[in-house]
Amino acid sequence: GHIGICGKCHLRRRKLHKDTGCPICKTALLLLVVDVEEPVGKKLDDYQVWNGNYLGDGFVYLEDVDMFFSVVYFSDEIKPLVSFKCYIPDCAYDAKTSNTNSEGKSTRKSPLRLLKNHLKNKHKLYICHLCADNRRDFISQLPRLNSKQLDRHMKFGDGKRSGFAGHPMCQFCKPKRFYDITELHVHLNKEHYKCHVCEKAGRSNQFYKHYQSLERHFDRDHFLCRDVQCLQARFIVFDNELDLRHHERQVHGGTSTTSDK
Repeated sequence: GHIGICGKCHLRRRKLHKDTGCPICKTALLLLVVDVEEPVGKKLDDYQVWNGNYLGDGFVYLEDVDMFFSVVYFSDEIKPLVSFKCYIPDCAYDAKTSNTNSEGKSTRKSPLRLLKNHLKNKHKLYICHLCADNRRDFISQLPRLNSKQLDRHMKFGDGKRSGFAGHPMCQFCKPKRFYDITELHVHLNKEHYKCHVCEKAGRSNQFYKHYQSLERHFDRDHFLCRDVQCLQARFIVFDNELDLRHHERQVHGGTSTTSDK
């Protein structure tokens, strides 16, 4: 029932972000028709869809997003957007065309992989794999970069006006980078160690490469129980000496296992 929202914006939401909600009222839209010649007052129910994916010869259906596009609009606007063409001047390479065998059937090779190989081998150019894997934009819209440009893109982004300041690096896994800060923190929490004592004291994001470095931090900056069993159990550490002494009395029978700091 809403009009005036461009078909490419709907496609971007549904294909890249898996968001089927209406941008205006947030209602989940099971099916969309993008018609360039919309009669006044025409509603979705006025379009007669057959077998779930046929709206007549005047429309093209994209199954993965459940959208119909008028043939002309699809040819002019949508097909170039979702393509895996090279788009380097004077090069007509199309990864989707190259992804078919002699019988015209699709092979198992990824069009993106084929395109990346073509760009690298033919033009010495690259597509940022982090932007591609995280669906930052359609592959046709992602820049083709030489090695220096790719390095600058990774470290510093695409300039102030782009709103993108680069892909953050894990300081423990150099030179491994992640799409954004959220992905980096997922990695840090999964693959590395955080000091829960510092976290409790309001000093957040205190990460360590492995447990050995975290244990050294425990021993240096907090109050680590040095009993053999507690060292084997790991993470037996306190933020003050009083709590450590109480632990020693309750668990180890009052024997002090900690040297003076």
